[in-house]
Amino acid sequence: MPEKFPASEVSVAEVWKLLEERVAPLDPERVPLADARGRLLLADVKADLDQPPFDRSAVDGYAFIPNSSTAKLRVIGVVKAGEVASRAPGPGEALRIFTGAPVPAPGLAVLMQEDAVVEGDCITVKRSLTPGENVRVRGSDARAGDVLLPSGVRLNPVALALLASVGEVRPVVNGVPHLAHATTGDEIVPPEATPGPGQIRNSNQVLMAALLQNLNARNSPLHQEHWGDDAAHAASRLAAEPFASADLILISGGASVGEHDYAARILENAGFELPVRKVNLRPGRPLLVGFRGKQVAFGLPGNPVSHFVCFHLFVRLALCRLQRNTPAKWLKLRLEKPLINIANRRPTYWPGVMTRGDGLRIQPLPWNNSGHLAALAEANVLFLVPPETQELPAGSKVDTLIVGAPLRS
Repeated sequence: MPEKFPASEVSVAEVWKLLEERVAPLDPERVPLADARGRLLLADVKADLDQPPFDRSAVDGYAFIPNSSTAKLRVIGVVKAGEVASRAPGPGEALRIFTGAPVPAPGLAVLMQEDAVVEGDCITVKRSLTPGENVRVRGSDARAGDVLLPSGVRLNPVALALLASVGEVRPVVNGVPHLAHATTGDEIVPPEATPGPGQIRNSNQVLMAALLQNLNARNSPLHQEHWGDDAAHAASRLAAEPFASADLILISGGASVGEHDYAARILENAGFELPVRKVNLRPGRPLLVGFRGKQVAFGLPGNPVSHFVCFHLFVRLALCRLQRNTPAKWLKLRLEKPLINIANRRPTYWPGVMTRGDGLRIQPLPWNNSGHLAALAEANVLFLVPPETQELPAGSKVDTLIVGAPLRS
């Protein structure tokens, strides 16, 4: 692949290859456990002590020396979790003990309290025990130095609890990108406003924030703002924080070649190399991809269906690369219903609904144009319609990218 693409269209595959080559994973970092959920562990975590660190009672009951002739025992004391017994019970003696408390000597067993008859300071044993019964032996779960969590594990709640149990309160995890997103256009008003003539509400800001959260980017700092059609103002904002140092910059709208489409111009003036300006796909052809050092920037076409498609095809891959996540795989799935299409010379990435039924199947969703936001309400897959395709019969196998959970059974 050449270092710079020409201004003509490039293929989807060429953009994927470029992102894989140019987007580097962020440096590992140490974070508190409260910030580590969902991150990838990047260093083995070992047990600092034997697990459990001492012989401990597995039940509430009585510790004693098991003996077939044992019947009646004198209770010499009580030991609770967090305490240490002053002495171990001898022959004919028992120690009242609670779950988690240290068992004071090897060879003892713990009788469940349900199996004891209490008579003053004595107990009668209702069944025989073997040495070590109801005792969690030191090191039976793990020995000091054993690897409890290997590098590469994604930290779920149980893994976090395990880290806490060995005192690893600042694990080494993957870095998360700082994200900066700008929507553009004088015609855009906030969602809570009533649009005037020629105006529309800002749905792309909400769409992008939710898409990022769905991709495990919920730990990432996300800054969003709106820029009007003033290119000079937009350029000043691009040069200011947090855009100036963001790992990933997203500009919604202004990616085409109209008089007010300034995204390419301000990115280039800010020092970004723009090897991608148009991509051979539908919808989403006027896509910008830029690089400045380790920073990645996307200029996304403003229509919401184009936004949705370009996010899942390209932005999603960049985020996976930055966060060391495995990119989603394309699957071969069958169409449950036929697709009638007005043939287009470009490959089309069509929104659909994945259903479970008799195996995973896809129902195409009807969409009128790249601004048809309502068509995406149920979309959880994108599937490829090859160029010049007029019809795909029911049962056709299509290349499919899952972009959400199944919504229908």
